[in-house]
Amino acid sequence: MKYAAILLGSAAGLIGVPLAQAADAVVVAEPEPVEYVRVCETYSAGFFYIPGTETCLSVNGWMWYQIGAEGYKNSSDTPAFIGGAADADGWIKSSRARLNFDARSETDWGTLRSFIRLEAEGVSTGGVDFPVGVDQAFVQLGGFYAGYTESAWSATRNGGASNWGAHSYYGMYYGYSQAQQIGYDFTGAYGLFGTISLEDDALAGDGYMPDIVAKVGVNQGWGSVWAKFGYDESRPGAFADEAGWGAGLGLQLNVPNSPGSSLRVLAFYSDSDNTYGSSSALGVNSEWSVLGSYFHQFTPEFAASAAFQYFGDLYSDVGSDVSSGLNAYGAELNLVWSPVLNFEISSEIHFDKVDGLDGTPSGFLRFKRYF
Repeated sequence: MKYAAILLGSAAGLIGVPLAQAADAVVVAEPEPVEYVRVCETYSAGFFYIPGTETCLSVNGWMWYQIGAEGYKNSSDTPAFIGGAADADGWIKSSRARLNFDARSETDWGTLRSFIRLEAEGVSTGGVDFPVGVDQAFVQLGGFYAGYTESAWSATRNGGASNWGAHSYYGMYYGYSQAQQIGYDFTGAYGLFGTISLEDDALAGDGYMPDIVAKVGVNQGWGSVWAKFGYDESRPGAFADEAGWGAGLGLQLNVPNSPGSSLRVLAFYSDSDNTYGSSSALGVNSEWSVLGSYFHQFTPEFAASAAFQYFGDLYSDVGSDVSSGLNAYGAELNLVWSPVLNFEISSEIHFDKVDGLDGTPSGFLRFKRYF
């Protein structure tokens, strides 16, 4: 009986423990829910939200392997458009990789964007690793942008069909260049667009006057029309103390009932060999040049383009405003086949001819994968 009374008393004491003492017990926290990556539909396909932020990020790029060839033999030949071989009897093999990082978010002042492009290329290096470099880097808020990217003469973020040259990857000769720059992009109603840019010149900081580039145009369903102007504060070569300028006009007509097909006509004028012109096979501007290009999308998998460009009155030397009296022309054929999504096999065949020099063929076969 004594032991029974002790057990009953102990049980009663346990039942009577105040609730305040129960707070001392260990509480196991529930695991926090995992935040999965969310698709960002504010911008184009491929953007996702960086976890824990309202910033959208896109990571994309491509890589290619290319086999090229050229017919250049000696100084009596026109320089090849696709160059780089030791002589006309060799192949030009190259690989290139590109990786783009595009971060965007919305603010009271418009879209805040930063863009970084990394790129590496090797040409018949014989086992040497390719160096990776920053090919582009700029920041943008609304229409204002600043950084290193294509010159507004070559392409702008709002330019649409006005960007580049012919329909092919290299675009024939249209004066492609990149520069450190500060500028403003304007996009208005009815497809109106414009850009003005202050760009680093050939003096690379030796002086306070920048180059000035402006472009204005209209992009609509039928196509596009545009005009551009570039002022080069210091011409290249031995003419760094002299300025030059160039102007361009462009027209693209989209082919009815043939999505993706279009005809492009571009015209260039330069008062000298400066940054803003068409360039040429000799590496200098011509006083004027006209480029025509037609692209046809035969099927979703196969497309082709052809282009022809004429150069009137090439300048005599790098940076010079003295005429050489020489004319030139170039032609190309471009074929693109995409057997599966994000993979294409393409080929370009070029022919270039300068007065007084033999014509030179060149071209490549390329295997390219996008992601």
